Amino acid sequence: MLRSGVLDPFAPSMAFGMHVVPGPKGYVAVRTGPQYAASALVRITITGAQVHGSTPWMGVDPMPAAAAVIQAVGQLYRQVPATEPVTISIGHVEDVGRFNIIGERVCLYGTVRVLSPAVMEDVQRRLTRTVEHTAQVYGCTGTAEFLQPVPAVAHDPAWVDAAMSSLRRVVGDRIGEIPPTLGYDDVSEFIDAYGGVYIMLGVQDVDLDSAGRPSPTPGGRGVAPNHSPKFYADDDTLQIGVRLHAHVAVDHLAGALAVSPPGA
Repeated sequence: MLRSGVLDPFAPSMAFGMHVVPGPKGYVAVRTGPQYAASALVRITITGAQVHGSTPWMGVDPMPAAAAVIQAVGQLYRQVPATEPVTISIGHVEDVGRFNIIGERVCLYGTVRVLSPAVMEDVQRRLTRTVEHTAQVYGCTGTAEFLQPVPAVAHDPAWVDAAMSSLRRVVGDRIGEIPPTLGYDDVSEFIDAYGGVYIMLGVQDVDLDSAGRPSPTPGGRGVAPNHSPKFYADDDTLQIGVRLHAHVAVDHLAGALAVSPPGA
């Protein structure tokens, strides 16, 4: 949408949105600085030489190399300062062979999550090196491609401060700050382009304990994380989300929720 210029005729001056989370119903969470991670889809290709399973010495088996890459990737965090959150997860393995055929190629698909652009660049460099060198040990070649890059959702404190009055009018004092997450959301593209705020809205039978940690409400449906088959959202909470959208939109259009551009 941004690259095509479809929004240009409307000259947006703010982006606002929300993501439902397994927090207390009607509770809003937001933070200044990094809130959601930067992300990249990684496609790793290990290439050997196809051969029948009965004569593996006559070809080059890419499967052991792929397994070694998966193990090596799991240790990359030790090469990054412990103060920098980073995770690399391989979630899908794709092989072109069959039970009695050693295929020529194995593809690994995963995700890289970090909070800092500099760390993303560093991790991609290290991951590429690991893939290439590990594949060579097994007589294979290896490549790493980084696709679908998404920047981190990082809030300007001025925008968070400007939105507080509108948010409190809907949810009162049920607003808190949360630690950053390694989840990601491409709403960051809009936030970076136009400024704005992206909040989290609790939608489950959850209470906060004395330490501010979520715990299941007695007699409720429990805590079920996003993207889990057990995830649920309380329908009554949806009207709170609608009200939040409406109040933020009206306040912004009326000039009550705005941030002056630098130098203005």
